[in-house]
Amino acid sequence: MIEAVNISKKYKSNSFYSLKDINFSIETGDIVGLIGKNGAGKSTLLKLMAKAQKPTSGTLKFKGIDISKGNNVLDKFGIMIEPIFYPHLTVYENISFFLKIHKKEQYVRNIQAVLELVDLWNAKDRKPAAFSFGMKQRLSLALSLITEPDFMILDEPFVGLDPIGVKKLIGILQYWSTTKHTSMIISSHQLNELEDLCNRYIFIDSGRLKTQFDDKKNFLIVQLDVHTDQAQQIVKSIATKYQLEIDNQKLDLPLALKKGQLNEILMELSSNKLIERIYSAKDELESYFTEG
Repeated sequence: MIEAVNISKKYKSNSFYSLKDINFSIETGDIVGLIGKNGAGKSTLLKLMAKAQKPTSGTLKFKGIDISKGNNVLDKFGIMIEPIFYPHLTVYENISFFLKIHKKEQYVRNIQAVLELVDLWNAKDRKPAAFSFGMKQRLSLALSLITEPDFMILDEPFVGLDPIGVKKLIGILQYWSTTKHTSMIISSHQLNELEDLCNRYIFIDSGRLKTQFDDKKNFLIVQLDVHTDQAQQIVKSIATKYQLEIDNQKLDLPLALKKGQLNEILMELSSNKLIERIYSAKDELESYFTEG
């Protein structure tokens, strides 16, 4: 669905690249977590994907079309980078006007359902100027959902929300992904929330893509210490016997493994002194912010 090919961005006022040679793809149905420290280039990447900025070099494609060259390529995008609305218009009028200027009045039929989904239907006749930040976030989300997009861009959607609001937003995005088959990329520092939503992650550090990996919330991850041919053979034998995956000296143990199998695997690894450490998917996510 989305393909980034050698994307780089250098602002005229800077001597360095904010993004350099970024390559990734997002498939239909993916919910991708975009992670990295402050200043890593996450927001810049999302703005490039939203055509709010132009890359210095490289191409971004949506369904095979270069978004910088095709007309209305982002027509099926929902974008929530920051809350944007007309403060002098009511909630209902904001959404109606949004649909009118984009010539998508056929989606007026969705207004009540979407506002009920984001818990703003009872506030439809209120003007958002005096809203709390959380309510403004939900209005911004409603605007990004109203046209039933194929792909959504969300930048720090959980900021300013209390725990109940976060839980509600996660439920909305999960529901939308399941029922509308919408793909998403979500930038956030709130890893617990991403872990509840995402099936893949992209990690950016200092403007460069460091790694991409699948979600492992249903796995324990065993970091292995294998520096001999014999050790590698033992691990390969275990992986084959129990149909496990090995990636970069990491063995993924499904939480669904039977107790006896888990004990057998860990006993064989420990008896050969092959375990360096064992951690969870959440630990792995956090490590990208604390290491290096």
